[in-house]
Amino acid sequence: MTTISYVCDNWIPVEGGMKDKISAVLQEITERYRDPDQVRLWMKKIPPIETDEMKIDRWSDESLGSGFTGICLLMGQLDRLYPENGWDIVGHQYLERIRMIVEQQGIHDLSLYSGLSGILLAIYSLSRKGTRYQGMLDSLASWFEEVTLHRLALCREKWGKGQLQMSQYDTISGFTGTGRIAMLFSDRPTMRTVWNQTIELFQVMCSDRTRNGHSVPGWHITSENQFQENEKKQYPQGNFNLGLAHGIAGPLAFMSLSALHGADFPPLVDDIRKLAQFIHHWRVQDTEGIIWPGRVSFEEWVDDRLLPESTQYYRDSWCYGVPGIARSIWLAGQALQNEEWIETGLSAYLQMEQRLYRKGGLSSATLCHGIGGLLHLVQRMYSDTGHEQLGMMRDRLLEEVLDMFDANSLFGFYDHSLLDGRLAEVDEAGFLNGSAGVALVLASLIGDENPDWDAAFLIR
Repeated sequence: MTTISYVCDNWIPVEGGMKDKISAVLQEITERYRDPDQVRLWMKKIPPIETDEMKIDRWSDESLGSGFTGICLLMGQLDRLYPENGWDIVGHQYLERIRMIVEQQGIHDLSLYSGLSGILLAIYSLSRKGTRYQGMLDSLASWFEEVTLHRLALCREKWGKGQLQMSQYDTISGFTGTGRIAMLFSDRPTMRTVWNQTIELFQVMCSDRTRNGHSVPGWHITSENQFQENEKKQYPQGNFNLGLAHGIAGPLAFMSLSALHGADFPPLVDDIRKLAQFIHHWRVQDTEGIIWPGRVSFEEWVDDRLLPESTQYYRDSWCYGVPGIARSIWLAGQALQNEEWIETGLSAYLQMEQRLYRKGGLSSATLCHGIGGLLHLVQRMYSDTGHEQLGMMRDRLLEEVLDMFDANSLFGFYDHSLLDGRLAEVDEAGFLNGSAGVALVLASLIGDENPDWDAAFLIR
């Protein structure tokens, strides 16, 4: 296998007056996170998310996406920036809340954004490069290894029968996320085994299946396995999800990063190539640049043609938009030294500048589907490539985010989401949809060190 030694080590921080402005906003935000119990109390009063005729709580104690766990990433970054300001002590208080929950209730979810994988990342972020919390890390990592190896074996059997679900493989809930955490701790022999077996499992997903008389890529998701009821109706013969959060851009990024980090598994190159070729094929050259549909229906795949409505509405978000998908194809290009994929990924980023006049279709400052997430991905690509246009895009997006700071909000920034059937400004504390994530991006921008928390985004 031929790869290059690309390891995402470079980082180009913000300098000058903008750095001072970021520091002032950070000070305003972070003081609101000093007391974890108060943060939890505030969040428990926020109305739930409304989706698909369901209501979902905006706070879950052990969640990386929306709980104590994700805020630990912010505390770790603040400790890096200001090691004398006691943020490690505040971070320890957040970890104590997580420890009590695990001891009292157990943890039954392995996932990155709701379970044990996220907790391991949180502890690592606060460990000052592995010098602290070694006992806690070792205990939970051993537990993670045992349970994950068992579940990998179960999924291999199910996937071999064509019973694939997005939540089993994706970044948020599935083996893409857990595999990335195994890679992070690959100095542990059993963790390396988990990493390798995750790569092997994705070989099953990359094998073709027979569906409705067609030989279909194994990542086809049937109608009954769509997340929401409206998607089951919209895709009666299923679809292929391309997003980084829930689609195949996640496994592509994971496998590409695995290759770049030295994984030596013979079929890995072929699997990366299959996924990358699929994603590359479904790109669209819009009047405002390269875009991708979030999903390709089975019918579109059979006809090899997208319907106009598939690319009618798009936004430059991490979860389903160009930044996440283009980053995955760029990483695949780096892993396999494929100049076409590298050029496509970079061009897609540069062409997003044409959409900045409308903020890439985004309305909030948050990470998952907001400008903060776009800002960080542009920053990561800028640091990797040194392309001056990306630097200018970063600075423009940074201004947009800073302008959205509101001292009257509970945590500094609002998320925009449906509330009582209308789009409303909602206070969110957490990492994925809240102010902690925005603050983390800002804190990273003024730090000289290359941050490692964005392993959670599967972009490094």
